Amino acid sequence: MLLLEKIVMVIKMFNGYKIIKNVLYLSVDDRCEIGSIFKYDSNHKITDSIRDFIKKHKIKFSGTKVLLLVSGIVIGSVYLNNVKESNNNVYSGYYVHNIVDKSIPKLDKKVEDYVKIKKEENKDTAMDNTVKSSNETKNNTIKNDNSIIIQNKKVKSEVKENLNSVSNTTDEVSTNDIIIEVKRKNNNVIKISLDDYLVGVVASEMPASFSDEALKAQAVVARTYTLKLIESKRVITDDVSTQVYKDNNELMNMWGNSYEKNYNKIKNAVSSTHNVVIKYNGNLIDAVYHSTSNGYTEDAKYVWNNDIPYLKSVSSPWDASVSSFFRENSIDFNTISDKLGILVDSNSIIEIISRDESNRVSKIKINDIEYSGVNIRNLLQLRSADFDIDKYDNGITFKTKGYGHGVGMSQYGANEMAKIGYTYDKIISYYYTNVNLEKI
Repeated sequence: MLLLEKIVMVIKMFNGYKIIKNVLYLSVDDRCEIGSIFKYDSNHKITDSIRDFIKKHKIKFSGTKVLLLVSGIVIGSVYLNNVKESNNNVYSGYYVHNIVDKSIPKLDKKVEDYVKIKKEENKDTAMDNTVKSSNETKNNTIKNDNSIIIQNKKVKSEVKENLNSVSNTTDEVSTNDIIIEVKRKNNNVIKISLDDYLVGVVASEMPASFSDEALKAQAVVARTYTLKLIESKRVITDDVSTQVYKDNNELMNMWGNSYEKNYNKIKNAVSSTHNVVIKYNGNLIDAVYHSTSNGYTEDAKYVWNNDIPYLKSVSSPWDASVSSFFRENSIDFNTISDKLGILVDSNSIIEIISRDESNRVSKIKINDIEYSGVNIRNLLQLRSADFDIDKYDNGITFKTKGYGHGVGMSQYGANEMAKIGYTYDKIISYYYTNVNLEKI
């Protein structure tokens, strides 16, 4: 797209505004590509477009903070002062009907209900040919927060029985000192307290730089996942076949001089959520998670052919702003042929047949052979099943959105939610449908 076209798109992207407590809320036309709003040419920053809009409509605004909204979702914030100003200063999203920050007034569900349209609709048609948001076929309404019930309950007898089988004690397992067995890469089996194990897992599975509430959410998810493994009598390893775990020596090597600071931060996330687990209908859930969504989490049925009521697709618009959201991966034809077991070359016909509700590829045809998007992702080791393809002379470039299988909690989405005030329980109840938090 030419620079002139980029500038036109930015200038035309706003269609209404409202000022509340010295914060300017700008309505973004929902035809704009959400993931591209903060990625325009540096010669014309998003801040310039905001100032143009303010000047054009003679808006009396003396503040610095501007929130951008699409269909009731705050997708980003921009600061107009020179110190904080950035083309990518993203304050990605909360749903305005469920604002956590009590200093911001509660607004209605639909942006149209509160955004004041100062001018009659723009009669220009410059936006008519822009790319429509990939979300337009999906209902953007984010489900209301599920009620969180934290109760003091004992572990079910069958769970205790399994836990006792790996405990150092012969008495009933104390929820304050659960001992688990972990099979290390060298095949040694260590016995370790659950909380100490979780510190090594959270440190390995989520950056220590993440917000406290995101780390707490990860601790609860990892605890639930671990106890579910034990309940299912599966072996707990220290790699991606279950959850990655690093001991203190490995964490020291990874963090260096930041070891003490990072360790204490993650230890606090584990201890402050001590014994809290996630349940659905009274049972521990399969608390799966992934790095980054493509804007929606995935329904488990499309990945594992198993319809699980608490692992449904939900909108996760926050992910579009993080660095891990978009990648390009070029793979040569020889490698593709080897991985797929068929001949793929420049003459091959490759066509994406269909996508599911979360916009991930469900069917793709290569040389008259159909594959699922999940199969192609696994065989070619793509970051995501949401991909587009471009042929080049010697291979194919896969353009992916998101990272991971997409089911359950998005870790980067959780961090963005935490940044804007969501607590760990709200994060969990958002990504896992109709669950409760309970204490074992």
